[in-house]
Order: sequence, then structure tokens, then C-alpha cells
Amino acid sequence: METKLPDLIKSLESLQGTIISANINEPGFSRYGWNQIHLNKDDISYFIGNFVDKLKEYGNSPITKGLENTIESHVANIDRLNDTSTRHFNDNAQNLLHIVPSILLTLNTIFSDVEFELFSYENIQDKKLLPRGLTTRLRGVKNQIDSISESSASLEEKIGIINDAHEAAESLPTDLASLKDAKKQLDILLKSADQELATAKKEIEKIKEEAISLKNEIKKFSEEAELLRERASKNANLTSKLVEECDDALQITTTQGLAAGFDQKAKELKRSIWIWIIGLLIALIAGSWIGSNRVSALTEALNHELTLGQVVLHVIMSIFSIGGSLWLAWISTQQINQRFKLSEDYSYKATVSKSFTGFKKFAERFDPHTEERLFNSTLDRLDEMPLRLIEGKDYNSPWHEFTDSEAFKNAAATFPTLAKEAGKFANRANLRGRPKQPSTTKATETKTTEHAQEPEES
Repeated sequence: METKLPDLIKSLESLQGTIISANINEPGFSRYGWNQIHLNKDDISYFIGNFVDKLKEYGNSPITKGLENTIESHVANIDRLNDTSTRHFNDNAQNLLHIVPSILLTLNTIFSDVEFELFSYENIQDKKLLPRGLTTRLRGVKNQIDSISESSASLEEKIGIINDAHEAAESLPTDLASLKDAKKQLDILLKSADQELATAKKEIEKIKEEAISLKNEIKKFSEEAELLRERASKNANLTSKLVEECDDALQITTTQGLAAGFDQKAKELKRSIWIWIIGLLIALIAGSWIGSNRVSALTEALNHELTLGQVVLHVIMSIFSIGGSLWLAWISTQQINQRFKLSEDYSYKATVSKSFTGFKKFAERFDPHTEERLFNSTLDRLDEMPLRLIEGKDYNSPWHEFTDSEAFKNAAATFPTLAKEAGKFANRANLRGRPKQPSTTKATETKTTEHAQEPEES
């Protein structure tokens, strides 16, 4: 069987080499400070070397079972100690203050265990490691002790004979002084025995009282523990009920908070709708007033003989006069439409939030699938983004929206034909010989445009 003792010797020799090769110039560690150990690195090296020599003298004899279980751990600890010493066992007072006690304590602990396992009397006797002369002397002493033990039986018989002779010779003259001394010694021994017996009785009584006291305390603690267990059980039940109530309160608070938030948002949107309605009314009133003024001015201008350029200029001024009002009306209409949709969406979500707790109570009467379906349906409604209702193209003006409409695109597709027909009509008409015809035509077009805009505004 491999003893693994050479591994331990190798690790110790490696550590010894690290200690010897350390760059420490001072003759002793105490030169680094009063709190250092009063040794030097040679003392540590001798300490390791002496134990290595002792292990080598042990030879190849099998090691004990206890050391066999711990020797690998000792080797690993020495290797780690060697690595630490390589880095920190140097000419540094702070390092030496910690590394030297670490080395000595570690080695002393390992050496103590190894000596107990390998160099105990029973082990070295079994492994025949004692010197031959010492073994012979020990055997002689053992034989003498055995002979004394064997002769003790005959001594007891002789003592009995002597006692019998003493009883028989009490009437004979004897040395009274020796008898008195023997009696005194016997009395002293008896008193000492009585005192020890009394002390032992007192100690036994004291131990008995302490045991009774401890028993009573244990019984008291057991009763208190039982009461605490019952109280803890009651508190656990109460806690469970409170947790359930808190969960219900949290659900109600959550739904009420969501409903309140949705209601508040819906009310804000409804209030803002009235602002835009007022803006729409103002825009329509202003547009009507400005439009009526411009129509009167344009009609009066058309009663006079004007060139085509002047007519076009009046028309452009009329368009720009009512363009701002129309633009504000278009924006107001868009805002009213969007805010109405958002307000209805928030109102619906508020209704769903308010009714969720009640529906959940009813759903608990059915299977879990119904409750899960209710939760998923409610979550889907609440998860819908309000911006989905106003998603689409963003237009900067009503003219952009008009030009992006399908009607305008269809008209633009047929525009070349319309332009060609309009050109033929202009060639057949003598605009210069009939100056009032453009005014009538423009007035008719203006009235037609106003009638076409009225359904859009309504």
C-alpha cells in the first residue's frame, strides 16, 4: 500500500526551501518591531528540517488509518502555505507580522496530528520502531510487574496471617509507640475519607437540586412554547384572512383607480370638445361675415367693366379672406371628431374597469376557464391604445387633404379633357365684346361654390 508519506516530506522540503531562499536580511524578525515573533528564518527552517528527518526515520512502515484520511489535506495545506510564503515571506514588516504566525500555527497543527498518529507508543510498538535495547528493558520491567501481580495473592494470604497473629498477640507486650502512630495514621485516613464522602454527598445533592430545577424550567419552557405555537397558529390564520382581504382591496383599488383615471380623461376630452365647438362656430360666423362682405364687393365690382386680370384678383382676394376661417373650421372639425372618439374610448374603458370586480365575483362561481376568459377580455380592452382611433395621415391644411382625396384624384385623371373643352368654349365666346358675361359667369361659379361648401360645413 502506498503510504503517501513521501508526498508530505516533499511538500515540507519545498516549504523549507522557500523559507531558506526568502530575501530577509535582518538576523531576527523582532528587528522589524516589538510585535514580531522573536525568531528568525533559520529557526523555522530547523523546525521543518527536524520534523522531516523524523519522518524519514519512520521509513516505509504503513501509516495509521487516521493519518491516511488526513494526509492529503495536510499536503494541500502545506502547498497552499508554500504558495503564500513565496509571495509574502519577504523583507516587509507588515507581511512578516501575519505570515510568520500563520506558518508556525499551520505547521504545529499538522506536526501534532502526524506525531499523534505515527509516533504514539502503541504505533511504534506495533511497527517495531523502538530501539532493541529499550524494547528488552521494557520487556524486563513488564515481567517484573507481572511477577509482582502474581505474588500479590500470596501477600494477601500473609497479611491475613499477620492480622490473625496480631489479634492473637494483643495480650502480648508490643511497641505502643508504633501502634499509636499507626492508629493516628488510620484515624487521619478515616477522617479524610469521611470528609471526601461528605463532600461527594453535598455535590450529589446539589446536582440533584439543579436537575430538578432544570426539569421544572424545561417543563415551563415547554408550556410557553405550546402557548406560542397556538398563538402563532391563530396569527397565521388571521394573517391569511388579512392577506385575502388585502388582495380584494388591492383589486378594488386598482379597478377604481383605472376607472377614475379613464373617467377623468374622458371628462377632460369632453370639456375640450366644447372649446373646439366654440372655435368652429367662431370660424363659421367669421367666414360667413367675411364671405358676405367679399361677395357684395365682388358683385359691385362685376357691375363695372373690368379686365380679366382684375376679376381674377378680386376672386383671389375673396379666397384668401375666407381661407383663414375655413382653415380654423377644418381644424376644429378634425379636433372635435378625434376628441369625441377618444372620449368614447376612455368612457368605455372606465365602464369595463368599474364592472370588472363584480364580474370577477360572478365568474368565480364557474370554472377557472371562464375567469381566465374574463380577465383576458378585460386586459385586451384596457391594452388597446387610444391613438389607434386617430391613426392615419396628418395633413397640414384642408387643401392637402382635398388634393389627397379620391375625388380630386379622379378629377385630375380627367382634367386634360376638361381643360380642352374649356379652351374650345373660350374660343367661341367673345369675352371682349360681352364684358358682363364674365361677371355673370363668375357670380354663378361663386354661388355654385358656396352651395357646394354648405353641405361640407354642415
